Amino acid sequence: MFLGDRCYIMLLQFKFKNHKCFFDETILDLMATKEKRHMNSTIDINGNKILPVIEIHGANASGKSSTLEALRFMFEIIKMSSRVDINKSLPAVPFAFSDIAKNGNSEYEISIALNDYEYRYGFSMNKNGFDEEWLYMKKFSSTTKATQKVIFERVKNKVDFGKAYGKYKKTWELFGDNNNLNTNKLLILSNVAIKEEKGILRDIYNYINKFVFRIESVFQQKISLDILSQNNLLYQKFQKIINEFDPCLLGIQIDEFDDDSGNKTYNISAVHKNIDNNDNTTLIPLLRESDGTVKIFNIMPIILINLEIGGLLCIDELDVKLHPLLYKKIVNIYKDKNINKNNAQLIYTAHSTFLFNSNDLRRDQLYLVEKDSLGKSRLYSLSEFRNLRVDADYEKKYLTGQFGAIPYEDE
Repeated sequence: MFLGDRCYIMLLQFKFKNHKCFFDETILDLMATKEKRHMNSTIDINGNKILPVIEIHGANASGKSSTLEALRFMFEIIKMSSRVDINKSLPAVPFAFSDIAKNGNSEYEISIALNDYEYRYGFSMNKNGFDEEWLYMKKFSSTTKATQKVIFERVKNKVDFGKAYGKYKKTWELFGDNNNLNTNKLLILSNVAIKEEKGILRDIYNYINKFVFRIESVFQQKISLDILSQNNLLYQKFQKIINEFDPCLLGIQIDEFDDDSGNKTYNISAVHKNIDNNDNTTLIPLLRESDGTVKIFNIMPIILINLEIGGLLCIDELDVKLHPLLYKKIVNIYKDKNINKNNAQLIYTAHSTFLFNSNDLRRDQLYLVEKDSLGKSRLYSLSEFRNLRVDADYEKKYLTGQFGAIPYEDE
């Protein structure tokens, strides 16, 4: 749900620790640095510059996908908390090569901009429950020093709410010890938000529920059927893109039927020209199409939805099976304010270095992941290389190992 003409909600930062191959605290920052390159592609909110696109590179098994998965994991934990079975362990995934890490807490935190305020929300957890949870707010301004206010702070089952948030306290107490309920595996944000028709917690929860994560190699049969089965504006945009991708590809046909169990299922076919008769068409089952065509059908509908309603989209291996110019076009859509009118954000991993240059992306938009000999991954951006000139050949420096984050080679 888009929040209105003056309303916006954007990710500013994601911070996590002790998740899969990431042992130490790791930060993915979407706040633009002071770099002057491509300022017109950044999104200005109250004088603050926010990045619409982040590209992540690294060797195979370095932790690129795990970076996106950590964010997906946090959001899934939030979404599932209202229906958790308190008799089951939480699905914690700490760093595997340390007993201290396996027995310790994992931490996750997001900072988001929402309606002139910055909200910082996070929690620490292990398989037995949530040890801490917090939500703070402050004025989101580039000109004034804002004071941080507490909405709530939690340590174990002890929760303190800010003075102005008594209504949240009353709602949370419905789940508390007075009702003989075990709350150590429940999140305050999730369980209070679903009881509220509107308000801060509900807006944050709605934003998290809009989040979409796509894995390149997985074909989604229920691929945005609302778009692909209707002749609406979004479908027309999709149609234009696939025609540019393949002029012989006229569209898509979706046939709905009941399977042997009585459940609704769908056959998806690509519609092609028939060279014998211009009035006829030929249907090809989508899974018989090229891998590139399948990928376009897989990711473009959700990209168009993301641009339409705003929010955050993460795609693993965006570049794979796409022509470099099409891959570039997708990224440029997010950088174009005339198209990306609702401040949608895209974070993706890539192997291709086609956009790994200062002409297409800023240094703070190019992230790298490197894993050391102990199995610990580290995430960092090109902005950390202080002496790197904006006109340098980023691609050459990366491929020759000057930035790290490439496969090991035998000496």
